[in-house]
Amino acid sequence: MSICLCDISALEAIRSSGKLVGELMDHPRTSSLDGCRAPNAAELDDLLVGLGVRTRPVHVLTPEGSSTHRQLGVVRHRCTCRLPRASLLKVEEGILVASPELLIVQMAESGNVDEVELAQLASELCGTYLLDPNKESWEGFTDIDKAVCSLARIGGTLGAFGKMRGATKLRRALAGAVEGSHSPMETVLALLMTLPRSVGGMGFSGVVMNYKVNTGNSYYLVDLAFPKLRVGLEYNGLQYHAIEQSARDDRRQNELIGQGWTIINVWIDDLKDPVKFARLISSLMRTMGRRTRPGDAFLKRQANLRKRLVPGCRS
Repeated sequence: MSICLCDISALEAIRSSGKLVGELMDHPRTSSLDGCRAPNAAELDDLLVGLGVRTRPVHVLTPEGSSTHRQLGVVRHRCTCRLPRASLLKVEEGILVASPELLIVQMAESGNVDEVELAQLASELCGTYLLDPNKESWEGFTDIDKAVCSLARIGGTLGAFGKMRGATKLRRALAGAVEGSHSPMETVLALLMTLPRSVGGMGFSGVVMNYKVNTGNSYYLVDLAFPKLRVGLEYNGLQYHAIEQSARDDRRQNELIGQGWTIINVWIDDLKDPVKFARLISSLMRTMGRRTRPGDAFLKRQANLRKRLVPGCRS
C-alpha cells in the first residue's frame, strides 16, 4: 500500500523539509498512482513519521473513489485525469508527495484559496525561502539554496490539466507572482507592486527580484528592480543592519547611483502606516515618470490588500 500526499499536506511536507529541501527535490519522480489508497486514521502516524505533516485532516490523492471524500482524519481526492510527467516525488518507500507545481494547481482547484493567497504561495515556491511550520521559529522562514519551482513549471502543469475549476484564478495569480524573492517580506513588497489593481495592487510589470547590477568592480543585488527604468526598491527589515553593515549599504547604493540607478529605501513602517505608504507610492511614481489619481474604490482595495499582506498593518 502507498499513499500520495497532495494539496496542503504536500505543501506542509515540503515546508517541513527545511534545509533538506534540495535533497527532497532530488528524489525520483513518477506520475503513477498505482497502489495508492487512503489510509485509515490509525495508519497515519506510522506512515507520516518524519515528514512533518501535522495538520489534520491529511489530504491524499488516489486513483479511484469519489472525487472528494472525507473520512476521519483524511480527505481523499480522486485523480480524474492523467497526471503530468514527473509530477509526484517518491520521498520514501510507499509515500509519494505532489510536486510543488502540482500542489499549487490542486489548491487552486479546491477553491479554498484566492488569487492573493495563490500569488503569495507561488512567490514562496519560486523564491529562496520556505515558511517555517515551527511556530517557535524566530524568523518564520527557512533559507534554501534554490527555488523548488518556477512560474513556468506551474503554468505548464496548469496547462496540462486543460479546463479546470480555478484555472483563471491561478493564471491571474501567476501574472502577479514573482520569482527570486529572498524572504516573505520581500514577497509582500513585490505583491503590493505587481498584483492587479482589481485586488488592490499597483499592477506594475517588469519587476525583477534581487536583480544583479554589475558596477564594473563588483555586482550588487537590488531587492526589487525595474531594470528598464533603472529604479529599485530596497527593503530594510525589522532587525536592520548594524552600523558597519549600514555603512557598506550606503557605499553600495552610491555605486548603484553611479550606474544611473535610483534606489528607494523601504522600511517596514512604510508598509504598515497608510500615510507613509502613500508617500512611498507617490515617490515611486514620480521616479518612474508616471502619474496616477487613484479613486476611493481603489484606495479601499489597496488598504484591504495591505491589511492582508503586511503584519501589524494600520488602517
